[in-house]
Amino acid sequence: MATVNATLTINSSDLTSDAISLSVLNTLTSATQGGVSRVKLATTAIAGATVLAPAAKFTEGARIWLYNPSTTTDGTERIYVSLDEATSTVVLKGGDWAVIPWSGSTRTTDKNLEAYGQTADAIVEFGVFQ
Repeated sequence: MATVNATLTINSSDLTSDAISLSVLNTLTSATQGGVSRVKLATTAIAGATVLAPAAKFTEGARIWLYNPSTTTDGTERIYVSLDEATSTVVLKGGDWAVIPWSGSTRTTDKNLEAYGQTADAIVEFGVFQ
């Protein structure tokens, strides 16, 4: 079994009157599956969205890393990632990323991790670890 560490560090000396220095470590021990992939999305709508991870494969305790590698940051190349195949959507503009917990198969109905792009052939990088 593997250990996956995710660290977020935030530093600023001029955002507020006090300096900010924050570091948070999240460790997922006993990881038995997962990895990182880069996928071209097949559609621009939730209907027919690309399945990134099937819910039946990832139960409670999974962590998702999402990244929109587009260099266009004006919001015209968004990636939409659905956590429940419907309304719970993470929106990533170019350069945006997120790390979130995900439980695909602990609900009464399994919900796949799916994504679609604002433009055709959008790219998303993602990792699922459990």
